Amino acid sequence: METPAPRAVADGVFWVGVNDRVKRLFEALWPLPDGVSYNAYVVDGGDVALIDAAPEEFAYEYLGRVGEVVGDLSRVKYLVLNHLEPDHHGATPYILQRLKHVKVVASTTASRLIHSLYKVPADRIIAVKDGDTLDLGRRRLRFIHAPWLHWPETMFTYLEDSGVLFTCDAFGAYGALERGIFDDEVDLNRYISEARRYYVNIVAKYGRNVIDALEKIKPLDVRIIAPSHGPIYRRHVSEMLRLYRKWAAPEPDRRRAVVLFGSMYGRTRQLAEHIAEELRKAGFTTSIYDASDAHPSYILADLVEAYALVVVYPTYDGGVFPYIHNVLHLLQSKSLGRGRVAAVVNTYVWAPTSRQAVEALQKAGFKIVEPVVETKALPDEKALAEIGRLVKALSEI
Repeated sequence: METPAPRAVADGVFWVGVNDRVKRLFEALWPLPDGVSYNAYVVDGGDVALIDAAPEEFAYEYLGRVGEVVGDLSRVKYLVLNHLEPDHHGATPYILQRLKHVKVVASTTASRLIHSLYKVPADRIIAVKDGDTLDLGRRRLRFIHAPWLHWPETMFTYLEDSGVLFTCDAFGAYGALERGIFDDEVDLNRYISEARRYYVNIVAKYGRNVIDALEKIKPLDVRIIAPSHGPIYRRHVSEMLRLYRKWAAPEPDRRRAVVLFGSMYGRTRQLAEHIAEELRKAGFTTSIYDASDAHPSYILADLVEAYALVVVYPTYDGGVFPYIHNVLHLLQSKSLGRGRVAAVVNTYVWAPTSRQAVEALQKAGFKIVEPVVETKALPDEKALAEIGRLVKALSEI
């Protein structure tokens, strides 16, 4: 299905984004089963400002779409860089070569970092401070620094008279835009699910900065949220603000648990399934994931709303089962343990390794629930009784 034609977002504001259905992994890490959109915008306020651009491979298509909206490309005066990453600005050198009169507008931090990614002459850069404005004639843009969402130089751009907030990666979602560009034109449940996965994959490490940004924009009259990936929100603005605060706080559901297991020959799987069933009997809504089969992207997305994580794995080469080890590393890098608890069940034949898993989970911010269970691959009655005590301890927290 083709990328939708350029669309009006508000008076004098147009979506000129492109769809990518070829890329299989976002950042070469996170699966894209339904592709991804690279949203970009035109603001025509007399002078024309472009809000973000596109990856390098879409440079020609992107400029063509801008031309459809503005007619004469000489009317374009500014290119606003809310965030420097190449999925937003790989096309920027081509644009600046074609449109030699255009000035780049970026945060003061971005103006210092831009040369590590793009060759932009210093005299073509306008560095803006937090709260600075840009007069386009009939419209005015305000720039709001939002550092660490998810790089140090990120900012939002706010169109004052229309209440449109251009947020770049914040409020983004995986999934190409096929049947529409607005939240009320698409299967919103699907995109909310992908927005949560996008949040935890890309932004979750910076939860405190998310809260700071939400507080900063609270006084604004935000009527439209226009991110750089996924749908534009015009009907569910307050819902997206609420969800971001919920994901960042964190406010996990205390009766929701995730069981993550690794199993070489099926015995540890049986134990994990037994634990999941016992948690359900204890009143938990429980998800179970095989670390060898489920991509970590989906495990992390589920965990962001869960309170308890139970890790069940066999010792492997004197350490933690490799696929479990990978997830534990990501939990640390995303700081996903804050406000959550974790339990460890380690199966082994000759060498227990639960301490390694416990230490990794503690580094991720989890509080460890006792007992930590070490059991032979065929658990005896004592081990099963310990697992019973563990489930009881989780249910009583």
